[in-house]
Amino acid sequence: MIPDGLMWNEAEIKPGDPLYAGFVCLLVIKDDLQPELIGTAFIVKADGNRATAFSAAHNFDYIKRVLHPHPNHNASALPEFLPPPKEIDIKQVKGMYLKGDKVADCTIEIAIWDSATDLAVLTIIAPENEPDLFCDAFWIDNQIPDVDEHVVMIGFGEMKVVPDTKQSNSGLIQHRLIQRLGRVEGIYPDGYLLLKTPCVKTSISIFSGMSGGMVARWSENSTQIMPFAIISYAPEPQPSYNRAESGQSVGSLLNVALTSVAENTQRCETKVDLGGV
Repeated sequence: MIPDGLMWNEAEIKPGDPLYAGFVCLLVIKDDLQPELIGTAFIVKADGNRATAFSAAHNFDYIKRVLHPHPNHNASALPEFLPPPKEIDIKQVKGMYLKGDKVADCTIEIAIWDSATDLAVLTIIAPENEPDLFCDAFWIDNQIPDVDEHVVMIGFGEMKVVPDTKQSNSGLIQHRLIQRLGRVEGIYPDGYLLLKTPCVKTSISIFSGMSGGMVARWSENSTQIMPFAIISYAPEPQPSYNRAESGQSVGSLLNVALTSVAENTQRCETKVDLGGV
């Protein structure tokens, strides 16, 4: 619940919590072999050794800047004179997956993204010795909550890579799964500020690593978390710890057509303007 006087609240998710099994932490291995943590993805289809997940398109735009930090053109050059954009080597993108006390280094097989809607869809492959790794997934909700309704945002935050000073190409990766509850402050069918697609603005303060995580309805009586949007962006700086201040974070709506195929199967169809493969 949100106590009186607060704009948002946070529930602690401890390592080993079953909720971790629905999320993947995205990272990129740079040319110097150092990892950089990027953002969050959540699983919408689990098939043992592979999973389909949603994330934010701008996570992959950031990966491109990490891998190609020095553009070979002047920043003031007109778009029609720019060279073709460099592609992402998807082999350098990884998914860190936590399930119980198990940590798996997963391969990203395919990733497509649409910058206009900030939606990315990716296929994640488990290590060869983990044929039954993925068995947890979230059902999608296509119902938009009303203003003042409670929603929850879940994603990875407080990301950090701590290098090992005694051993090269080694270190410690730190992050935690954050679940924050707040209210819908506005619904924008034509977009809001940076996002030019249907979205909602919430009172929840977020960390940058939560991008690509989920936005879902919240109810005390609900036993199932069903995302209806992805965490897209928030104006900076964020009041990351002051719960009396609104975070004004924005979630991009999942424009999907849903069909219930069977008791435990849902078909989810969406349009993606391909931005990368």
